[in-house]
Amino acid sequence: MKTNLLETKTVSFREIIGNGKKYSVPLYQRDYSWKAEQWEDLWLDIESLKENNEVHYMGSIVLKGDGDKSYTIIDGQQRFITISIIILAAIQRIEDLIKENPASDEASRNTDRKKILMDTFLGNKDAVSLTYASKLTLNSHNNDFYQSKLLQLNILSTSSKTNDSNKLMHQAFQYYYEAIKKSSDLDSGENLSRFIESTLGDRILFIQIAVENEISAYTVFETLNARGLELTATDLLKNYLFSLVKSSTDIENLNRQWESIVNTVGVDKLPRFLRYYLNSKQALIRTERLFKEIKNQIVRREQVFPLLSDMEKYADLFSAISDPDSDLWKTNKDVKSLIQEIKLFNAEQHKSLVMASYFHLETNEFTKLLRIVKALVFRYTVISGLNPNDLEKVYNKAAIKISKKEIVKASDIFKELQPVYINDENFISDFSTKVIAINSRTKKLIRYILMSIENQKHNVNYSPLDSDVTIEHILPQNPADEWEKHFDSKKQDEMINRLGNLTLLEDSLNAKDAGNKPFSKKKEFYAQSQFGITKDLSKIENWNMDTLRSRQNDLAKTAASVWKADY
Repeated sequence: MKTNLLETKTVSFREIIGNGKKYSVPLYQRDYSWKAEQWEDLWLDIESLKENNEVHYMGSIVLKGDGDKSYTIIDGQQRFITISIIILAAIQRIEDLIKENPASDEASRNTDRKKILMDTFLGNKDAVSLTYASKLTLNSHNNDFYQSKLLQLNILSTSSKTNDSNKLMHQAFQYYYEAIKKSSDLDSGENLSRFIESTLGDRILFIQIAVENEISAYTVFETLNARGLELTATDLLKNYLFSLVKSSTDIENLNRQWESIVNTVGVDKLPRFLRYYLNSKQALIRTERLFKEIKNQIVRREQVFPLLSDMEKYADLFSAISDPDSDLWKTNKDVKSLIQEIKLFNAEQHKSLVMASYFHLETNEFTKLLRIVKALVFRYTVISGLNPNDLEKVYNKAAIKISKKEIVKASDIFKELQPVYINDENFISDFSTKVIAINSRTKKLIRYILMSIENQKHNVNYSPLDSDVTIEHILPQNPADEWEKHFDSKKQDEMINRLGNLTLLEDSLNAKDAGNKPFSKKKEFYAQSQFGITKDLSKIENWNMDTLRSRQNDLAKTAASVWKADY
């Protein structure tokens, strides 16, 4: 019985790519993703190789043999593609030299050099189509661009329809083309050829790991990840799921479903989605445990597709929780508004709870749950400024009970959340001293807070989310010396961004330069405002530390009735 599942050896890039070998990137591998930082790091390493006779190790490349000198790249595709792009950029420079003086003897020699280099490192020209058949085949998102643009040196620009990954390959080519063009020692076809063959071909080394099958490949993948290499939990999960299915039909279906999930939630958000997905159903899992948890649960092919189908369903919901305009909410204006408000709080941890609730509660109970979440997050995170990560354990326990249908009413869910609900006394205390500096990120939040209080306090119904009314500093941001009579100069910076020092003011009044006048003059503008919380300021004799604190205390009491768990 054969027990040696893999073999390792150190090889140069020339040895990997030579002797008629061909390589393919499997469907389930991620798209090309290297960016400027990685391009620059690699180029600096290559520059150092040009200056000495040392070698540069590029780490491991994991290959699965497919027979007849064909291999699947399990790990290492980003480096493999990038080196190929560097070679293409250098060959483009040789092509430039040929075009500069096409009738010269040197142009003829450079034409021969170009053919030899293409045949050795990239592929062979087909006698019928006169296009290059590549030694490297990429995944379905990248291969057409690589074959028809990069390999044919047909890369002047990219279309607006070009996907992001292909744009990165195009940018990588441009980066290396400009770097080579600026290198004074790469100014001739001879030097460029030596650079490709010697520097890139012979002195860039890999640890080649050859495996026999998908299971061995997956094991190596997991081991590399444990040693701190670049694989993510989602990379591991995808490769593991593919290792459980065998037929081409299964692989195509799995790839379709996986791509559907990725396209819905976004590749950057995929780990977060997986985490909230699992945490909506079972005991709390940290990001670093995601892969192992699913691996322990999914051990047979028959379990793969039910998992993916369920993930597809939850992926739509995960995205909708952050998107008030999602089709999921178009028939329920109350839910749409609540989603929009909670999004304003820049919160994440509630998603596992909401994901569990959407599929297990009646619509009216789900709406009540969102009202509870709105009040809880606003109190706990926005005003009290407590660590939102501490919410997760409580959310998770409630989500599990909801998923098991042990609780189906918003009122019962609130009992589970009670430990992290800031009571009125503490909320009013925290609100009374709250400082929020106005910037591009917080402006909409501050306007929302003031407008919501205006609605509650004066029984009006302005939209707290869609208004673009001005936020007015009562004590100005750049107070004149006369303000020191009412605010100690050492305290002014602290008081300027207190919520009690902020109010709403129409653009037409603000345009009259109310902001820079003394309070006695500002009151004249405030008296003309349509907003009650601003008009009330005109009744105050002086604006000082005491009146500011008093106003903020009053706003805090109203806020407690606005952001209250309502079920």
